[in-house]
Amino acid sequence: MRMSSRLAIVALAGLFVAGFAAQASAQDGARDAIIHKCILEAQARFPDVNVASSQRGRTDTYKACMVAAGERP
Repeated sequence: MRMSSRLAIVALAGLFVAGFAAQASAQDGARDAIIHKCILEAQARFPDVNVASSQRGRTDTYKACMVAAGERP
C-alpha cells in the first residue's frame, strides 16, 4: 500500500471519530438540559428541603420528569 493511501485511510478514520464525538457531545448536552429542568421542577414543587417528605417528593418528581422526557433517571 502506498503512503498516500495510508494517509487517506487515517484521515477518513479521524473524520469518523471526530463526527462521532461531536454527536455524543450534543446528546450529552441535551441530557444535561433535561436533568437541569427536572431538578428545577422538583425544587419548585417541594421547596422546603428540611421536611423529610419533601426529599421523597423531590425524588419522585425528578424520576417522573426524567422518564417523561425519555431519559434514564
